[in-house]
Amino acid sequence: MSKPALRAHAGSKRCDLQAEDSGHLYDAAVRRALKEMDAGGSTAVLEALGALRLAAKQLHDSMEQFAEGYGLSESRLRVLTRLHHSPDHRLPLGALADDLSVTPRTMTDIVDVLERDGLIKRIPDPRDRRSVLAALTDSGVERIEAMRRHAMEKQAAVANGFTSDQLVQLRHLCLLLVRNLGRDQEG
Repeated sequence: MSKPALRAHAGSKRCDLQAEDSGHLYDAAVRRALKEMDAGGSTAVLEALGALRLAAKQLHDSMEQFAEGYGLSESRLRVLTRLHHSPDHRLPLGALADDLSVTPRTMTDIVDVLERDGLIKRIPDPRDRRSVLAALTDSGVERIEAMRRHAMEKQAAVANGFTSDQLVQLRHLCLLLVRNLGRDQEG
């Protein structure tokens, strides 16, 4: 008897959300798949991580769709946002790549498109002749400013129905996972 693939359930946009007696939500399709896999005692962990993956994917898809509405990809939006929040709206390309956890080559590709679209420009770094800065143009600032209000509304809607305490708990739990994953990668 072959075991079902959990991946097919976890990435699906069509999930079967149901509530336990306690009121806590769960994905019945994932729970069935785990039962068929005979996951044993790790079911709670696998269900929680599956829910997190699904939420992360939907957040990513939503951000992509939002950015595309303004003629950007998510990565280009992240670069513009990072530059907008930096001193003088400029940063070295290497620092941008590090901040956004992408390779220098990927950052070059992103900057090429943003520069072609007139949203940023490359300028020499006055403090380091070997370095090049990415700087927001007036058009880039205008684009980010136009997106800001809409972005705040979309982000607030994602947390609709959450209490302040739940948001603090969500943040805490996500950062605990980040810390644990970081420890796992260290060794």
